Amino acid sequence: MFRFKLFGLVVIAGLLLSQSAPHALAATCDSAQFVSDLTIPDGTTVTTGAAFTKSWRLLNNGTCVWTASYNVVWAGGDLMGSPASFRLPVVVSPGQMVDISVNLTAPATSGRYKAVFLLSNAEGVQFGIGEESDRPFWADINVVQTNAIIYDFVANAPYAQWKSGAGALPYPGASGDNRGYASQVNSPHLEDDSYDVAPGLLTVPQNRLNGYIQATYPEFQIQSGDRLQTLVNCEFGATGCYATFRIDYILPNNTQRTLWSAREAYDRRFYRANLDLTPLAGQKVRFVFLLSASGAATGDRAIWGSPRIIRLGTNQPRASLTGFHRPANWRRASERDRRVNLVIMRQMPHAISGGSAPVMASNATRRQIST
Repeated sequence: MFRFKLFGLVVIAGLLLSQSAPHALAATCDSAQFVSDLTIPDGTTVTTGAAFTKSWRLLNNGTCVWTASYNVVWAGGDLMGSPASFRLPVVVSPGQMVDISVNLTAPATSGRYKAVFLLSNAEGVQFGIGEESDRPFWADINVVQTNAIIYDFVANAPYAQWKSGAGALPYPGASGDNRGYASQVNSPHLEDDSYDVAPGLLTVPQNRLNGYIQATYPEFQIQSGDRLQTLVNCEFGATGCYATFRIDYILPNNTQRTLWSAREAYDRRFYRANLDLTPLAGQKVRFVFLLSASGAATGDRAIWGSPRIIRLGTNQPRASLTGFHRPANWRRASERDRRVNLVIMRQMPHAISGGSAPVMASNATRRQIST
């Protein structure tokens, strides 16, 4: 009798489990996962009217095949010459990745611009990325006037004085030089596996504990509204990279002060500094770009991406990004932007008045900006 009762309990438990299993295994038919930006990382500087190609890599993490009837759809923001929709380049089965590209044109006015996109299935139902498959992916650029880049630190690198703890260094340096070396990289390979469209500087510190490399540039006169901008990150694949980026300036009386600094580890992300030089307006300064190891220098390969001084004059960037327009047939209500635009800014009240000591920027100071 006991065995019959035990058998009955097992059967009932099995029935209950079989009834609940389909709910636990339910999956989304149309769903995408963002993998990487293949070109034009967020915040890339593009000159007014310039044509460019934005490419993404997406993964089909749903259960349905993306057939030849699936489209990429412009879903809002700035059009930038995008077609309203275009077909996926190939059929994409669940678990497969696809590279998607669209040809765009930068607007004629300086500012920050963003075009957002979704996917749509054969019935025209739109879907995207994220946990609920409802978030867009985008092209996000910073547009400047052609003549707005008034000082290019990459182009002027041969005129800088390069040195490390081992003494003066040649530029460009020889790869593998234990004294440290630097060279121009035309399409820097960034930590997130994307490529920057503008040239940058690869800097490798002296191969010793807390080794460094630095470049002191010729004198430059600052005007009100000038901004120093640069991308900073470790070179793709340099997984042991852990270094400090620092920018100093030297006044005419040879006083040297730190403008900005940030410590960077290989975390598959890149960061942009956007520094207001207005407190230094009217002064002639020499900028010093310094890269120092945080401990052992082995594996430190650091990229200064498109370091330059921008002079926008009366063409100031817009205060905010264009809002995201939700299409009528979008099947989700959420429009929260997942983008983490990590910008490190350093104001300089001490530049004229000799105030507080420089601040080391850390992860805590990197602001998350979402639309």
